[in-house]
Order: sequence, then structure tokens, then C-alpha cells
Amino acid sequence: MAGRAGISLFKSEIFSLPYQIKMLERHPDGSQAFLPMGGQFLVVVAEDMDGTPANIRAFIANDKQGINFHRNVWHGPLAPLDGSGLFAVVDLIGETPNLVEYWLPTPCTIE
Repeated sequence: MAGRAGISLFKSEIFSLPYQIKMLERHPDGSQAFLPMGGQFLVVVAEDMDGTPANIRAFIANDKQGINFHRNVWHGPLAPLDGSGLFAVVDLIGETPNLVEYWLPTPCTIE
């Protein structure tokens, strides 16, 4: 895929558990990495079943862990649980949108 790596900063509001997932996304053209600048955050991933997310799973990561979602992996939006809410994001910058969103018919609650 043609493009270049882009690095940006993203600040998210702090969330709390239980956390309701309404939408998952994936990036068909390249991976996406998140480097937290402080605090714990929720990582939500799902398997792909015929083009839609299935078997949603969640993990808590901390500010000593970076997360890299491989190309086409369904994942939830950034969800810091404490700390600064600030992330460095490494993403593919290309000619076409590198984003597919899927709105869940029924939101999933992570407790």
C-alpha cells in the first residue's frame, strides 16, 4: 500500500468501567500503533467474522505498554481509564481513507 507513516498526538477524555462499546473500527491499508503518555487504558479487540466484528475481548494496559493493531484488526476507540488521556499515534497516511467503522446493533458493556 502506498503511503507514509504519520505520527500525531491524540487526547481522549477519561472513561470509567463499566464502559459501553458502541462502535468498532479497523484499518484495511495499514497498522495503527498507540503509545500512551500516562495512565491505564482499555484495549478492545474483536475477531473478524465475514466482514463484521465478533467475539469482543477487552484488556487493561498501562503506560509502559504500546499497542499495535495489525492491518484489518477490529478494535475499539481509545479509552483511557486514568492519567493524562494523551497518546502518540503512528498511522498510515495515504491517498484513501484507512478506516472502516462498524456500529454494533447492540452495545457491548465491559465491566
